[in-house]
Amino acid sequence: MTGSTLRDGMHRLVRKMLRPGTAPIEHKLDRVLASLDGPRLGTVWRGGRAGGAYRPDGSSDPEATRRMRQELLYWIGAAENRHGEFPDGMAETFRRWQRIRLYELARCLGKAEGLEVGGPLVGDMADWLAGQRAVEIGGGPWPCVAAAGFATALVVDPLAEGYLAEGLITPEASRVTYLAAPGEAIPLPAGGTDLVITDNCLDHVQDPARVAREMGRLLRPGGLLWLLVDVMDQADELHPHPMSESRASDLLTAAGLRQRWGEVWDGHSHPRAKGQWRTLWERPA
Repeated sequence: MTGSTLRDGMHRLVRKMLRPGTAPIEHKLDRVLASLDGPRLGTVWRGGRAGGAYRPDGSSDPEATRRMRQELLYWIGAAENRHGEFPDGMAETFRRWQRIRLYELARCLGKAEGLEVGGPLVGDMADWLAGQRAVEIGGGPWPCVAAAGFATALVVDPLAEGYLAEGLITPEASRVTYLAAPGEAIPLPAGGTDLVITDNCLDHVQDPARVAREMGRLLRPGGLLWLLVDVMDQADELHPHPMSESRASDLLTAAGLRQRWGEVWDGHSHPRAKGQWRTLWERPA
């Protein structure tokens, strides 16, 4: 993809994301997109399972290729339910999981009346979500933003092209825009997002502090971050930065965000995790 094509596409995306009266932000986008030609963007995946991770200059990144291929192969295996870990199939399981995560957010916001755990998002919560410009970081092929109707919904994921090439993206995500970029350098303007969501992602990234700063940068004043992360001590190749409540809290506080709620649940994704921290943060007005 050429720089001009990417810039044109990003300008269209920003016009879609922004509300009336905020169009001047678009004029600052070229300064953000200038970073796409530099090393700060990091690597993204190109192609399907036989593809690879490439740096912004077009050179291959063997280490990132090995790591990211493991992630992609996990999703391919999950979609095929090779190990029978999803009795109802991956699609139905993730549909229920993502609705539960949004139900928990509704409970934090005082908008859970009339909702059933794992059921459709209706009533006050549906109305609230319909007004939110949402960005999900590391959403995978069945992202949380696909479980409800948002004003705009965008998923930032360096494996986006791999999901598309392998036919993994759920039909429910047909209204979701995927952006192939790492969480450390998101080519979107500052202050144009109402809600950032990230689920089981912060411990996977290469630089959690930079990702935290990007989340804070994207949010408008008063915007919210809904974050879920496994609580664990042991690192591995796919989880190079294991998180605790205090470590994640320090990163988000340093990024200029303020905590509104947090709770550790028994449920978690990694078998060695102690639980999962679900937490709501706000960018101060």
